[in-house]
Amino acid sequence: MSNKKETRPELNAEQVQELRQRRRKARRKRAGVVIDRIFGFLMATVIVVGLACLGLEYVLVKGPSPALRDTFVMTMLETRRFGFIPRIFLTQQEVEEIRALKSVHQNVDFDPTLIQIASENEGEENPAQPLDGQSTGSPYGLVDEDGDGLILEEVHGRGFSGYMLIVLDPSRVFIANGGGGLTIETMVQNNGAIAGINAGAFYDPNGQGSGGKPEGLTIYDGVVASYGYGCDPIAGFDENHILHVGYHTLEQAVNSGIVSCVSFGPPLIINGNPADPAELVSGVNPRTAIGQRADGAILMLVIDGRQGASMGANYTDCMEMMLQYGAVNASNMDGGSSTVMYLNGQVINSPSSATGGSRWLPNAFLVR
Repeated sequence: MSNKKETRPELNAEQVQELRQRRRKARRKRAGVVIDRIFGFLMATVIVVGLACLGLEYVLVKGPSPALRDTFVMTMLETRRFGFIPRIFLTQQEVEEIRALKSVHQNVDFDPTLIQIASENEGEENPAQPLDGQSTGSPYGLVDEDGDGLILEEVHGRGFSGYMLIVLDPSRVFIANGGGGLTIETMVQNNGAIAGINAGAFYDPNGQGSGGKPEGLTIYDGVVASYGYGCDPIAGFDENHILHVGYHTLEQAVNSGIVSCVSFGPPLIINGNPADPAELVSGVNPRTAIGQRADGAILMLVIDGRQGASMGANYTDCMEMMLQYGAVNASNMDGGSSTVMYLNGQVINSPSSATGGSRWLPNAFLVR
């Protein structure tokens, strides 16, 4: 046996180049196989998840629980971007029948005498707001600790969280005109205000509206900005700072002495009477609502949604929260990605808009 080491023949430049090319091709082939496997796995996962979601949707819309079906359908319809989802397994007629359940017209005569706003001559320590001063004797269990006339409360419910802002003096609350569409920060700054929430409806195709065109009956300081569609759900103030809610035509609003209002709904509480939960069919989404207590204090509610920490609320959740804080009258307002609360220089809730901040809005309820 020979002990001589076997030597490789010397390769010329052309052979070296060819060898390098073969190695590069082999590496690309191996990388291609890995990419194909990863892509195949991802595609299979997407297909499995998609089929699972379709199966879940089928159970929701065709299952034994009409209440669960209605909640799911309304949640999708209210998000706009996913409004097509219920129509995968439901006909247009079935969708419209579910949608119609929330369009309950309430023929209720609004009674402004149920709101008794304290006059400036009542009380010595807090004349305009005797019920929630720095005394612990408030019948609502709230204390204005810093004496600024505002009380901010965190609120929590079944799968949601948000904020309730109580404005003790209703004369401080007004409706600001966003003109061609402004963020709530800009409206607060332009009007010398300190707080506010979003208010009424606006033209919003595919969730991309500029906030420049209010919809429904809209009045700013006695000037009609939008006529609405006949009899609209509204929330607005008369000259005595009483919040009116309910369904109004323009003529009815004028006859009621309403000087400023925006349109949205449905009404949650009228004359101390809560709406029938069976008539408040809605999905689970971010919500905004406004109400008024018997002493005149204004209640501003925002509930975050479409987030892990807060999925959102339905109309009944908002109504129950308003009742908990003593509302005599209350109405649901524009929600979804429009829901926002601004206080003392910052947005304090977590809006669900694409930017994570305030959208352009047509108007807002502001606090001086």
